[in-house]
Amino acid sequence: MIENKIGALPAQYIRKMFSESEILNSDEKNIQPASIDLSVSKEGYRMRGTFLPKKSESIRDIIKSESIYKIDLDNPLEKNGVYLIKLNEELNLSKEKFAFTSSKSSIGRIDLQTRLVVDGYSRFDGVPCGYKGELWLQIIPKSFLIKLNVGDKLTQIRFFNGEAKINNGEITKVYEKYKLLFDKSQNFIPSEEGLAQNNRNNIVMTIELGGENDNQVIGYKNLLVDQVVDLSKINYYNADEFFEPIISPKNGKLILEKDSFYIFYTKEFIRIPNEFSSEMIAYDISNGEFRSHYAGFFDPGFGYGQNGEIKGRQAVLEVRSYDSNLVFRDGQPICQMSFENLIEQTEFVYGLEIGSNYVNQNGPKLSKYFKSEVK
Repeated sequence: MIENKIGALPAQYIRKMFSESEILNSDEKNIQPASIDLSVSKEGYRMRGTFLPKKSESIRDIIKSESIYKIDLDNPLEKNGVYLIKLNEELNLSKEKFAFTSSKSSIGRIDLQTRLVVDGYSRFDGVPCGYKGELWLQIIPKSFLIKLNVGDKLTQIRFFNGEAKINNGEITKVYEKYKLLFDKSQNFIPSEEGLAQNNRNNIVMTIELGGENDNQVIGYKNLLVDQVVDLSKINYYNADEFFEPIISPKNGKLILEKDSFYIFYTKEFIRIPNEFSSEMIAYDISNGEFRSHYAGFFDPGFGYGQNGEIKGRQAVLEVRSYDSNLVFRDGQPICQMSFENLIEQTEFVYGLEIGSNYVNQNGPKLSKYFKSEVK
């Protein structure tokens, strides 16, 4: 146990994990405020389908029986193909530490689904206590062909040494103390409005479809094209070759087509104080089978700054409908934010020192691979 403190590990404790050989084959430059970025190796396979290992079953055992061929990263990954890529990093965790992963923001915004899998653990995006071994990433391009390169960072991992989520008894106090949610006029939204009715542990976020005027772009929809996105090319592609803009509807309603991919954003401006991290989670599965995000992790300092000088940032939504066409209305609840305690305040915060492509994001910001928004 780390000095009897329980929660999510901030940057300075992740750095200690490097020196204690709990994180192998990585670089301290990959450390974020409360996570590290994981990088792609040259070893990868085209799989017959998605899978989870059984207890005591290794990923390499599954590769022997379920892979179709070994891939060459010189060739792009095909849409809807299931690929398994070994990550450069390996873990040698002490018995009390465990971890969770999520896609990086830039990856979610190109509709690239990533899920971590590890030996003997039947759960995506999770690493059990005391895990020692390789890390593998299941990758499924959904909208575009994807060109991977050795060293590309698609996912990030967070480490814990115990329960970190803030419960109902704490969240109201934290919400009011740090003023977690603001509207577009920078007015604080009180906790009785901001906390979810179906789960008072979380903050509810709603979708912005109204816009400020009749011609405002409030989102994007993927184009059905066989275009390649090379993840080594930043600020490179013309957005209008990959996405079409969505203009604010006059009646505040949109029909989202089944199996299409959309970029939207929240009405609310959220901020993550430096003592916490946050995760975007589904609002309510009974509202329909859709996914509101691929990249669910928000670092300490997002929309907050060093000392609370920022009054929040809108969260970008990566939405895909699965069961049927869905009607979305302006202001409809679409996701929730859960908060986690860090064991202590992180030594640096989101957007400061290391920079970020999305530190000043407002509206439906596209991925960093595109050099312009859709006209």
